[in-house]
Parts: sequence; C-alpha cells; structure tokens
Amino acid sequence: MDSSPNASRSLSVSASIDVLYIEDDRDFAARVASQLERERGRFTVHTESDPRVALDRIRRGDAAFDCVVCDYDMPELDGLDVLSRVRDEFPKLPFILFTERAREEIAGEALSAGATDYLRKGDDATQYRLLATRIENAVELARAIRTPRSEPLETRLSVRERAMDEAPIGIVLTDPHAADNPIVYANEQFTELTGYSRDEAVGRNCRFLQGEATDEAAVDELRAAVEEREPVTTELLNYRKDGSEFWNRVRVAPIFDDDGVIDFFVGFQDDITPRKTYEGLLRSNTARLEALFEHSPDLVVVHEDDGTIQDVNQRMFEELGYSESELVGKTVWDLDPTSEQDRSESFWADLPANEPQRFEGALERRDGTTFPTEVHLIQLNLAGEDLFVAMIRDISDQKAREAELVEQNERLDRFTSVVSHDLRNPLQVAMGRLELVQDECASEHLDDIDRALDRMDDLISDLLVLARDGDDAMTVEPVALSDLARTCWQNVVTDGATLAVETDTVVDVDRDQLQQLLENLFRNAVEHGSTGSRSSSDDAVEHGSTGNQTASGDAVEHGSTGSRTPSDDAAEHGSADGGVTVSVGETDRGFFVEDDGVGIPAEDRDTVFEAGYTTSPQGTGFGLNIVSQVAATHGWEVTVSEGSAGGSRFEFRID
Repeated sequence: MDSSPNASRSLSVSASIDVLYIEDDRDFAARVASQLERERGRFTVHTESDPRVALDRIRRGDAAFDCVVCDYDMPELDGLDVLSRVRDEFPKLPFILFTERAREEIAGEALSAGATDYLRKGDDATQYRLLATRIENAVELARAIRTPRSEPLETRLSVRERAMDEAPIGIVLTDPHAADNPIVYANEQFTELTGYSRDEAVGRNCRFLQGEATDEAAVDELRAAVEEREPVTTELLNYRKDGSEFWNRVRVAPIFDDDGVIDFFVGFQDDITPRKTYEGLLRSNTARLEALFEHSPDLVVVHEDDGTIQDVNQRMFEELGYSESELVGKTVWDLDPTSEQDRSESFWADLPANEPQRFEGALERRDGTTFPTEVHLIQLNLAGEDLFVAMIRDISDQKAREAELVEQNERLDRFTSVVSHDLRNPLQVAMGRLELVQDECASEHLDDIDRALDRMDDLISDLLVLARDGDDAMTVEPVALSDLARTCWQNVVTDGATLAVETDTVVDVDRDQLQQLLENLFRNAVEHGSTGSRSSSDDAVEHGSTGNQTASGDAVEHGSTGSRTPSDDAAEHGSADGGVTVSVGETDRGFFVEDDGVGIPAEDRDTVFEAGYTTSPQGTGFGLNIVSQVAATHGWEVTVSEGSAGGSRFEFRID
C-alpha cells in the first residue's frame, strides 16, 4: 500500500490542497472550513463529525486528502486515537491536532505519537491564519520529500525549487553526499529571515546561523537525527547577518529517491520569536503565581463548580491538620460548617467570571475545632477549565476585637447611665436648694455657686453626648483660640493667677470640647502650680504640686468651687500675691498652654494622662485624661514637658 493517499499530487506551489477536518461540533467545523478557504484560495476543506467515518474516508482515498486536522475531545474516539489509526496505515500523511485543551502533556503525547503539529483552538482570524500556515507548511514538506531521484542534481533541484520558492517559511536543501552536508538551495523566505543572500548561504553548513551561545542539547539532537537519517524538529537560538537574534523552529527530514537512498535533507526554518517570548513571560508569570500560591500567608483552595477541591496550598493543609492528598477530593462543605451544598452551588452558578466576591465563612480543622474566615472568591479559566479560587484568611483576632468592642460599648452604656442619673440627680437637688437660698438671703457667693452648678450641668450633658456618639457628636468649626481662652479663664477660680494670651491663631475644632480642654488645663495650672499655702500632704503628684492645698482647692480634674472675689473675675490679669502665670501661645504646628509654677516631675510625665491616676484625696483622676481624649478625638498629638519658666508645658501638635 502507498504510504499516503495523495502520492500523485503535483509539486507545483499552486496545486490545490485538500484538508479533512474532523470535529464533532458541526457549526464550529463549518466556520473553520469557511475561514481556512478564505485564508488560502487553493484549500478545499472537507468536514466530518464522526471520527470513524472520517477514518473510512481516509482509507478509501475518496478525496486524496493532503492533510488531516483533528479535534481532541470527541465522544467516539479522541484525537490521539484517530492519530494512532492514521499512522498505522499512512505514516507520512500530515496530521495536525487542533483542540481546546492546552495541557503540555497532551501536546507532548501527540507529537510523540507522530502528529505533524499541534495547535490550540481559537475562534479569531489570527488563529485561523496560523492554522492555514501550519497546514500549508506540512503539505509542502510532505510533497517535497516524495520527489524522485532519477534526474541530475540541477534537474532535481529545479523541480523542488518550483514548489519551495513561494513557500511562506524559510526552506533549505542540503547535500548529505558532500563534505559537511552543505546547503545547495535556499528559498527567498530564508534570505528574508536570515539576511543572508542565496550566494552567501549556498555551500555552508547551517550551523553558521548558530553563533557561540548554542543550545548543545538541541544541536546534538539535530545531528543525531541527521546521522540516523530520521526527521527531527528542534528550536534553536539563531543570528541574522546583522547580528540580531531570533528563535528558529528547525524541522529537518531526509528526502529519499525511488531506491530508498537519501537524495537531500530538507530544512524548514520558522521564526518563532514571538511565541518564545510569550512562553518565557508565561513561565515567569507561572513561577511567580506558583510561588504566591505555595507561600501565601492566606489559605488558598481551588475547587470545581460542584464543590470538589482540586488543589490547596501548603498553608491550607498545615492549618487544618490534613495532608494535601487528604484534602484534594473533599468538598467545600466538608470543611466549612456554614456552607450548604444547594446554596453554594447556586451562588457559584451566578458568580461573574473574573470578578472577586468577598464573604465570611468558617473552616473546621481535623480535630473538630473551627475558626471564622474571610473569603475572597474568584472564578477563573485555568487550563481550559472553569475553576474557583478561594483566598481565605483567619479572622479570629478580628472577631475577638469586635466582641471586645461590643463589651466596651455595653460598659460605656452602663457608665453613661450612672453619669446621667447618679450625678445629675444630686446636682438637680443642689440647684433647687440654691434657688431656695437665693429667695431667703443675699450673698456675694451665690452667683458664683449658680455659675458653677450650671457649668457642671453643661459638662455632664457634653460628656454624655461625647460618650454616646463619639466623633459623630463633634461640630468642627474655626475657633479663635485667644477669645475662647479668655472665656474659659472667666469660668475658672483663678486664686490670683494671671492669664497671658500670646496668639491670634484660629483652630478648626469642636468649640465645646476645646473649652473643656482649656478649662481643665487652667485649673491644673492654678490649683497645682502655685507655691502658696498648701501642705505637702495635699500634693497632687500627677500635676507636680509641692504646696499645701486648702479645703477650697479641689483637685485639678474637676476644679475648685471655693470663694473668689469679683476682682478675680474681672480680667485675665489677677492679683500678684504669689499666683501662677498661665500662657497660651502658638507653635509652628499647633498651640501650647504653659505655666510658671512648680511643674510636673519628669518621672510622672508619662502617666499623668492615664485615667484614674491621682495621689490627691480629692482627685478623681479624669482631668488630664479628658484633655488627652479631646486631643485624640481631633487627631492631635499632646506632649507634656517643662515650661520656659520652669513650670508645666502642654503642647498640642495639630498637623
């Protein structure tokens, strides 16, 4: 039997080419046939959906097919089965596997089984053009090999030249009977590819294209095939005449005469630089993705649309206490106690491709313990399959913080209830009693008491709003620091202290909160910065005071309501009977409040802002803590240091 059903074909490059395309999808097959015939006018494409019928047509030779193009996934026989049966009877008939599968093992198996070429499907003009070129190249090679050797060298070359001059890829013929197997023919495409003219190429061995950086393994494979008189395909890094490099897909095959003696070697040269560049990029990206997959701090799971786990990273099986082989094959709901099969499959079916979705779930370890998770899920097409990639993060710490915050909020609610009732009720009693006293008698102190009680009521209201609503309760507006400082000074028992305002700055702030901050600092300076008649036993350590404090001098945190004369309220300049001077000024990044009193010891400066810290029997430990809270609410940084005159300096950095 003849080894090919088309042995009598003409060698003319204009001869028609009959292609048999085997594809079970009839619509797609018709589309491919139409596109191929549009790409090459000399193509006639026959289609067959049943691979068994296609094999019968090849055996009968009813169309003398020049090339077979076959799909891989078919119900009766797959592409490799068809290839095997074709090769049993027609070992030299060009056969191209054209399939959606992109797995390298399929490509390797196809080429090892004798496939002429392998190409992944694509429904676009570029892929059809590439397929047409592959078909044409394969047919031209098969036809060139069948030329008889009965004519002289020049005649035989002339016959082949007519078939090769217009070929779309570079072709050379070499003479194995001459020393060093020299090139005896090079077509026009070879000269365009390499930059060498025919005269420069003829008479030289093809290795002149290789340069110094040669892939020895590929060259050895090529030489071994030539010595064994067998066809071979390899890829080499070659150099053009101008020194530029390109990747050359070299296919070499012997051409035999009628007596079975090698006449020539034919070499096909195909520039595959774009593909090699893409493959290099793909390998690099793949390596990076594999590294991210394996070494990601997150747990990564790849599963199918039925929930079956196909792959996991090391972090996943280490965290759950399974081996990798034990996890692969399980389902998502085997590991996630919050997942239900019907609900999950419905969710995955509606999930848009390439659009990550975030949700929360849980994972169960091998020992039965569970932990909450945050899942980022995306649907991707991997190796021709639609798969789901889940990136999972343990959020146990986050959930614990959320629970702690809920508990803190509950404690805050209880605290505000105490402030609202346990403090306000006795305050209301005091205010009511004051009204009775005002009706019964007159005193210069009653107005001061009235103002103090009103201020306490305002402070309780503001503290309740701040505690319940936090930042949302703030009303930020431009406030002139100097004006507010003077207003606050009128609300504080000055005890002969003096206020010096040294700034015109305007601060964007919640006015009520800044007023509370300034009043607390003023009380701190007046009541604990003076060196007046206070005993050491009443020293407030958190404020650095060393003097004796009278009964009227309450701790700094809530201020004194002791007696003061009208002159104390008259102006910011109090009497000079040993009282402290308090200064308010600006810095390049904010403002400061300082005094010239006894100051705060360096060892206490890190603790004075702590809630509840006090060494004074009258102190509550909340005065300076409220100052720090107001600063934190506004995003300010507050520091305490020694003042320019030796007292205390509180500096607020706003930017």
